[in-house]
Amino acid sequence: MIETIWQFFLGITEVWHPLFMGLVAVVETIFPPFPGDVLYIALSGLGVTRNIPLYLLWLPGFLGCMTSTLMLDSMGRSSRLEKLETLIIRASGKNGFERSKKLLADHGPWMLIFSRFIPGIRSLLVVVAASTGMKRSSVLAYASFSVILWYALMVLAGVILGAELESAADFMGGLTEILLLATLAAILIGGIILIVRLKRGEN
Repeated sequence: MIETIWQFFLGITEVWHPLFMGLVAVVETIFPPFPGDVLYIALSGLGVTRNIPLYLLWLPGFLGCMTSTLMLDSMGRSSRLEKLETLIIRASGKNGFERSKKLLADHGPWMLIFSRFIPGIRSLLVVVAASTGMKRSSVLAYASFSVILWYALMVLAGVILGAELESAADFMGGLTEILLLATLAAILIGGIILIVRLKRGEN
């Protein structure tokens, strides 16, 4: 599938290039199994060869992702959330949904600030945050910080790696492993700090 999509992108003109980058960001944010990050990196590399300014490579990702984030926020506030949860769980798994709830309950804003860097549940965090009653302005503000950094990283990777799907896939595979390890380390350190505080409180 990804090869077919890539061949289509190779055939579009410079004028349409930023628009399709934005669409990739929209689809990837709403439907995480879609290999949007890999495509975005390769499209950034392709954009460089087409002399498209860097800000026009970054901006579509930001706007596309924030558009999807607004949609996810609306889902979280919907009176039909219970029905939507079934669809969300099918896309990301029940464990991912429950883990999102726990992380947000414990760490709230920080989870959204780093949401794009948390593999597997980053889009879910927005839905769960909205469903818990966090203000829409807060959800969008915290998430936007993460989106700004994420797409800057995607464009930088594209500039370095070029218009190569395989290189982009290898980069994302390595990055995902690092981010998963960092997330686990943060949870472990947080757990240790909590245990220490509880023990001090008992004394």
